[in-house]
Formats: sequence, structure tokens, C-alpha cells
Amino acid sequence: MLNDPWKSRLIRYAHMNHGHSVHFSTVTDVPKTILGKKFYKRNAMTRSMKWLDTLQGEVRQNELMSRHTSLCVGGPADYFIVPKNIEDIKNILRNRGDLPVFVLGEGTNLLVADRGIPGIVLSVKEMFKIIQTPVFSRLTSGEEVASVRVGAGTKMSYLVKYLAKYSLTGIEDLVGIPGSLGGAVVMNAGADGTEIGDVIRNVTRINDDGEVETLSRDELTFRYRKTIFPTPGGIVIEAELKLKKGDHLEIQKAIDAHLDRRRQKQPLTLPNSGSVFKNPEGDTAGRLIEEAGLKGFSIGGAAVSIKHANFIVNQGEATAHDIREIIETVQKVVKEKTGIDLETEVVLAGEWD
Repeated sequence: MLNDPWKSRLIRYAHMNHGHSVHFSTVTDVPKTILGKKFYKRNAMTRSMKWLDTLQGEVRQNELMSRHTSLCVGGPADYFIVPKNIEDIKNILRNRGDLPVFVLGEGTNLLVADRGIPGIVLSVKEMFKIIQTPVFSRLTSGEEVASVRVGAGTKMSYLVKYLAKYSLTGIEDLVGIPGSLGGAVVMNAGADGTEIGDVIRNVTRINDDGEVETLSRDELTFRYRKTIFPTPGGIVIEAELKLKKGDHLEIQKAIDAHLDRRRQKQPLTLPNSGSVFKNPEGDTAGRLIEEAGLKGFSIGGAAVSIKHANFIVNQGEATAHDIREIIETVQKVVKEKTGIDLETEVVLAGEWD
């Protein structure tokens, strides 16, 4: 048996381009099979990418996205870039031309195709993690509030616990949300009736022209699992939150209760993306899927979780194709049985068949 390091080397070798003149590519229809899995080779397309040499961060070609997603699936990214600083990000956005840029945080709530992602994947997981000390003030009503600036790379679980130390209340229900604040802002993440949009005062991003801009709350529209910006694109780097002062013991009790429910009801021991479907109005996706008899339903190495029906888990050898087939089957069966169209909450990225 090959050990894991050697497996990784063989899989990476399947995607390597050996000529340095090859800089952009498209997927072929004929895959290679290595260690029982299919991997797609990319046909070379010439493109001037000399500007990549000016970046201070790390640039990898044909990096497997399965290494960077919570579902542990996904084919190669043409260019996987780990920027060192904001100047790197500005440089990328200004020089990319017509190359698509996909912004990657913690890799949760994401399903990447087996064929991978064309263009640039910009990994900001290790950036923008600073939380500034809360600034307290008192309203005319006597109520105490605080504003706090938070880097977009801050994990939601850490953020909620950090705020609790200052007895700040408003997002305790979000402690179990996987991923970082940046992703939470973009999708207006929520749980148990609370949404991150409830406490946002402003958002700072780098727009598609490589310029840093701060958008006030009035310039943003918060919808169910979606935040609408004045213009699309860009990369969220920071948000200012406004929260109320609460009772420390009550806040901690709410956090502990939420984390306990999460441990009991969610499949935390297996790779998953978090909730797969949005809850339809007046109901929950999990209940509809379970009532349709699909709890435990599997295709290939993927399955609907027996612990929570709105989760799809990777049982060890799943492909993105397996997971998408389950998603489509669940949507079809629930529609036939209830007449309800389940919308995906998980983001599908990359080149699909």
C-alpha cells in the first residue's frame, strides 16, 4: 500500500505541466485514472503571465482543490495563489485580464467540480484575521453598545467567542457556522433566525479595479443567504459590526447550548460543506428530505447524512460528481412529493459536465 504522502505526490504528478511556457488551460474530456480516481488533464493555451513573478505570495499551478475544501473533493485550479498582502491582491485584480478569479476562504459551503476551476483561485484563508478592540458607547436611551472592526479571515466560531468576552450579544447563534466572516458577509450567513447582516455597520472590500472601498450598511441589501453589493465582484477584507452589551453568563449559556445541539445533530466527524439547501419559507430542508425517505441515501462515496438530512457527507472516496448527483436527486424527489423546489445553499464552482 502507498502511504498518504506518496499518494499525494502521484495525484499531483497527474496534473503537472512540465513546460514553463504553459500558463492557461482547458480541460480535456479524457481523464487519467490514478489510485482509482479520475483526474482531468488540461490542454495548454498560451498567455502572458509574467506579472505573476511580481507577486510576493505563493503561486501554484494545477493545485488540487480537494486539499482546500471541507468536502475534500475538487479537481485542479489553473493557478492557486496565496497572496502575502493587499498589494498582491490589487496586482492580481489589475493584471488578470479576462481570467476568472475565484476567492477562497475556509472552503466550506463549497462544491468544486472534479474538472477543477479555470483561471485563478485566490486563497485568502490566512489573511485579514485581526479583530480590533471593541469601542463602547452609550445611546441616549442609556443602552450600551459597541463597534468592532473584524478582518474577513476571522473564523465565525472564534469571533462569537471573542465578542462574548466583552459581553457583546447579537450573533451567539452563529457560533456553529463553519467558515470565516468574509464568506458569512457575502452570503449573509445565518442560523436560528439570526443573520450576520443584522449587525453589520459597514463592509470594506477591494473592488474589481483593485481599489479599496468601504460600503455603508445603506449601500448593501441583505437577503436570505445573500448580500447584494452595489457592484458585483471584489474581495471583502473587513467588516465593522455593531452589537449590544448583554449579560455575560446568558451569552455564554446560549453559545454552549448551540454548540451542544450542533454536536448532537450535525455530522461533524465526516467531511461536509455545512447545510446544502436553503430552508423554504415556513419549513426546513432537513425535514422535507427526511420525510421524502432520503436520509442515508448514497451515490458512490457520498451520502445524505443519517444525523441531519440537510447535510451530504463524504464517506471517504466521494467525487464532486457523486455529491452533485445526490443534490439533483434530492431536489427531484422532494419536488415530486411536496411540490417544493429546494434551492442550494452550497456554492457550485468550476467546470461541470
